Amino acid sequence: MSIPTARGGKAEAEEPGASRLDALGPNAPLIVGAVAFVAYLRTLMPGIAFGDWGEMQTVPHILGISHPTGYPTYILLAWLTELIPIGSVALRANLLSAVLVSLAVAIATAISIRLGVRPIIAIAAGIASAAVGTVWAAATVAEVNPLHLFFAAALLHRALVWEEHRRVRDLVLGGLLVGLSLGNHLLTVFIAPFVALFVLWVGRREILARPWMLLAAGGATLLGLTVYLYIPIAASRSPALPYNHPVTLDAVWWLVSGTQFRGQFDFLSAAGPARFIDSLPSLWNLLVSRATPVLPILGFGGSALLLWRRPAFGLMSIAILVLGLYVWANYLELEHYLLVPWLILGIGVAVALDAIADGLAAGLSMAGNGRVGTAGVGGVGIAVGGVGLVLALLLGLTNWRAADRSGDLSGSEYVDSVFTMLPQNAAILSEWDASTPLWHGQQVLGLRSDVLVVDDTNIVYDGWVTRERRIESLICERPVFMIRLSDRDLVPTEQEFKVTPFLTVRVAFGGPSAAAARDVVQVEPLDPSTCGGSG
Repeated sequence: MSIPTARGGKAEAEEPGASRLDALGPNAPLIVGAVAFVAYLRTLMPGIAFGDWGEMQTVPHILGISHPTGYPTYILLAWLTELIPIGSVALRANLLSAVLVSLAVAIATAISIRLGVRPIIAIAAGIASAAVGTVWAAATVAEVNPLHLFFAAALLHRALVWEEHRRVRDLVLGGLLVGLSLGNHLLTVFIAPFVALFVLWVGRREILARPWMLLAAGGATLLGLTVYLYIPIAASRSPALPYNHPVTLDAVWWLVSGTQFRGQFDFLSAAGPARFIDSLPSLWNLLVSRATPVLPILGFGGSALLLWRRPAFGLMSIAILVLGLYVWANYLELEHYLLVPWLILGIGVAVALDAIADGLAAGLSMAGNGRVGTAGVGGVGIAVGGVGLVLALLLGLTNWRAADRSGDLSGSEYVDSVFTMLPQNAAILSEWDASTPLWHGQQVLGLRSDVLVVDDTNIVYDGWVTRERRIESLICERPVFMIRLSDRDLVPTEQEFKVTPFLTVRVAFGGPSAAAARDVVQVEPLDPSTCGGSG
């Protein structure tokens, strides 16, 4: 039986060691996924996180509404997985990320196998991809991006399956994956069009003969998109955490379209290309710091080689890679936006290492004037794969300490400190990174329901305009406290109220873990008789 490979479509039977796909190939994705999961499980954050990560440990459990774009696919999936009675709810949410990233790197390994890469080399590249700092960090704490990575890998794999079999069910399943992926993250719009073009091109004859297949795929996509119905349905229940209260069509659209964040990205503006070019040095430094120079060099080289050997798939992959890097450069340089580019680069690493093995095998055969046995030539692939495994192991050992969150209890310690010290019926005005752990403490753990947590988002979409107006509404009814990550944010409050330090805590700055010490301050009237006179 001939099996197409990345080496110009030659039959595998013509290669030395043809049985390697039969012996190891089917198990290669399982091996990579298992190794990755064990490492992620060992380094998993055990408890509450800050910021978006803390939100994604909380909102699914109470079936609330998260920040734009709502992420309904993730919310529903996380809600289901958080029903599994394993440890705390926060741990279950974190565990979901470990599972999703492990599945993503396993699927990437399956993609490499389908491209004809030797299984031992595909395993090495897959484990190396799993050990990249950016990828590893996503696998150890709750967030929507691991699910986005999983969907990206699944779409690429499904595209290859469609190319091979041209079955209607593959097209329909791909369409459903697109819809569900869009229901998880709008970054899918930078992936799905290229996958669709690939699917249309490689299956153009079948689609022209049976155009109704496109309608079936489109219907499946729309079916997947129905997850967005969750948002108005959940909002109608008035959940405890209803971001922006999306009970009207305009409010729902504001949420799902990400209107709040449009001013933060430039990739649709004329300045986008210049920003991308300017970011290339910092991008390269980041890639090197997360994976050493070897992986990105091999990844880019392998992607170029794939373009030559498998033009349609290579062009699709490079387009997704470049656009992913472009979006990263033009949207706050958020590192988790590099997850899909790393997925593409990991496949490129596999292709590049396999090409190196081909070259060495050909050179060995030529040097021996054809007298070198097939076992000797075939052993080159094993040797290259072995070197790749050693490099992957070294990368894992290098990144282990930075990736290890197994001892990180900073979120739980923060919640305990704040809720232990706040007096009865207190109100605390916070900001996003510091608010979400407190919400988790209240909504999931049942702590301090008497405390009113007022986030900056509440100030905006509840119509208070300024923190000072909200304080004024509370200060005669409750003890009022505030935590700010920047001292400058306290200046307007200090001009209208008496502000005194109350408690020092450690909080996060744009990450899941505490990074710096900040003061919780008490806010009181400048004139104590103000409240006394009204009482």
